[in-house]
Amino acid sequence: MAKEKSSGPLNYLIKILSGPVLFIIVQLIPIEGLDPKGHIALSCFVWILAWWITQPIPWSVSGLLPLLILPIAGAMPFREVIALYGQRILPFLMGVMLFGHAFQKHGLAQRMALNILRIPGMASSGSRIIFVTLGITAIISAVIDDAAAVAIMMPIAIPIAKHAADAFKKPLEGEKSGSGAPKFMAAAALGVLYGAAAGGLATPAGVPFNPLAIANLEKLTSYQVSFAQWTSTGIVLMIITAILFYFVLKVMLPSELKTIKDASKHFNEEKKKLGKMNPGEIHVLVVFIIMIILWFLPAFPAITSRFKFLDIWIVPVFATLVLFLLPVDIKKKEMTLMAKDLQTGVAWNVLFLVVSGTAIAGALQALGLTDWLGNLLSKVMTTGALPWITGLATTVIGHLTSGTATTSMLTTIIFPISETLGYNSAILARIIAGCAFAVSFPWAGAAPGTAFSSGEIKMGDMVRVGLVATVFFVLAIIIGSMIFVPLFGGAAFTFVG
Repeated sequence: MAKEKSSGPLNYLIKILSGPVLFIIVQLIPIEGLDPKGHIALSCFVWILAWWITQPIPWSVSGLLPLLILPIAGAMPFREVIALYGQRILPFLMGVMLFGHAFQKHGLAQRMALNILRIPGMASSGSRIIFVTLGITAIISAVIDDAAAVAIMMPIAIPIAKHAADAFKKPLEGEKSGSGAPKFMAAAALGVLYGAAAGGLATPAGVPFNPLAIANLEKLTSYQVSFAQWTSTGIVLMIITAILFYFVLKVMLPSELKTIKDASKHFNEEKKKLGKMNPGEIHVLVVFIIMIILWFLPAFPAITSRFKFLDIWIVPVFATLVLFLLPVDIKKKEMTLMAKDLQTGVAWNVLFLVVSGTAIAGALQALGLTDWLGNLLSKVMTTGALPWITGLATTVIGHLTSGTATTSMLTTIIFPISETLGYNSAILARIIAGCAFAVSFPWAGAAPGTAFSSGEIKMGDMVRVGLVATVFFVLAIIIGSMIFVPLFGGAAFTFVG
């Protein structure tokens, strides 16, 4: 009976009222120095967060609230608000989702998963699978953009986890196959995201924030960071944070698959049942290889100077178009991807959750909330507190707006302060670029959005585990930067940002 009452009309009404009530409360709180329009944007954001948590309506619909609130409240014209929803992340995520669907549809995901699982010792336990997944993603993310690393690994890691769960975890009565290991599945998806975050610390190519921080460091301070110094420090930080991420997942999402006996033998038998690759598998594999090549090419300046259109965002769009054009059976007019795949292969609610989240972040920045936070920081800085305040501010602002915008804003504000105080700005460059990577919310960027779009992570798990992981991540970056940046300060081979 209690369960029925909790889902009754009163509970539904409380969920609906949670948003507007919090909006009014935030509006009534005086916030010195914050522009009234920025205050409205903050209140709107709190309303949306309340509805995203309580879910009286779908996430994607809640994300449309700025289209009503901001124009009605006079904070921003409708045409400017709607422009914020035209994010490049929309076609990127749509392409990634469709490509992952193609992986599953034609069986390539199953084949690749079985090939990895049949390696001796690889699938001896659920924890081992999570550790290997996280480590491989970190290595890939060290040399290419974090979002690309997640997009590459997610269609591989999730099928691996599903096959392990299907084979060795008996589903609960009435559940679908493999659903008896939800913590293991969530840990697999988060392992990819956390691996990308750890790997992004390793080299200047890991995330876009790195070269931006280095360029602003050379422009605004007396410090220069060499490629060798950044990478030497980064590799150490990558190893430390990857290990911390693994233990957070192990403790907070303990795998239901404790021990997997005779795993290699079982998966060898399953592999034999698949037979030869079908045309759809071949097409998806070829396009997958092309995608990886295209994602790696921007790492070579000589190529990007000629082909300036090449970036992470355009690759999934290209891959999707190719899959719609490649025929599986020309006589039946059957292509690798068909029109019906647009309905079944895209998680539209999740897609627009992420898009609306990035739009809201853009509104917060445009209406001065992030500038207000930055100005507030400049008044409370001391030499001892500088790295800690920098890390905390980057983390908070990075969850409200894009990592690139956060890095650009905070390096511009904090580097001159550090010069005045005589603090090593190279340490702060490393802290800002590292802490700008947000993993707690799906709208915090392309990488967390892509991970969440796998469908294996509940919002509660992503936030709950993500916040704990963020605490360890930020602490490791701040302390590690303070130790290792000066330690590797004499490295040569200056990086040109």
